[in-house]
Amino acid sequence: MQARFGIALASAVAVVLVLGVSAGKSYAAKGECSIGGNFAAGIYSNKDLNDILKANTPPRKEVKSGWEYGGSFRYNVSNKLALDVEANAIKGSATTSDPAGDGDEKWRVQGIAVPVNLYYALSTNDSYAFNIFAGAGPMLGSKLHASDNSDDVKTDSKTVFYGQGGLEGQVLVSPKFAITARALGRIAKIKDPELSGTPLGIDLDLSGAAFGLGLRLMFGGGK
Repeated sequence: MQARFGIALASAVAVVLVLGVSAGKSYAAKGECSIGGNFAAGIYSNKDLNDILKANTPPRKEVKSGWEYGGSFRYNVSNKLALDVEANAIKGSATTSDPAGDGDEKWRVQGIAVPVNLYYALSTNDSYAFNIFAGAGPMLGSKLHASDNSDDVKTDSKTVFYGQGGLEGQVLVSPKFAITARALGRIAKIKDPELSGTPLGIDLDLSGAAFGLGLRLMFGGGK
């Protein structure tokens, strides 16, 4: 179900991005602020961890995807350029049904990304906007969490580098309210996490892509 919903979400994002490409003049105003929220489906690498999960008997499901959610505050430096501060929870997960008789086994790789982004308006009008963006910052609380009915194990939390870039489309449904969609690629590697101070000897990796939908409320500024 997660995979099917992720495909549907990616398709919805594509529709909004295509609408944004058809835009013309600007509706963004210098000095305008906005707050927004988003929900996304993520695709992750996690090669080291997934190699271990596949090697188990029986094999465990790999941590290749998950859900993401968060929000941001944005300030328009000009009609074309905006600064954006974001907080986004990333939760890659996989569940294998009762592989060893101890209940369902769940593996999660997670973190909270807090990038500062720069948005540039490629094309906008009074109904649509199409932006390109890039940003970087820390990913907080990065860790691996594994559990079943008998065990619950978490690695020590780490703060690591996070970088992202992508495209955003907006459909303005009122003068100050928009539906948003974005597609992005990211770098988010958690190098050699530790379990009670002991390195695991592998890297976790939430690098990959995400496709999300959201809402944005604009205020302040002027034409």
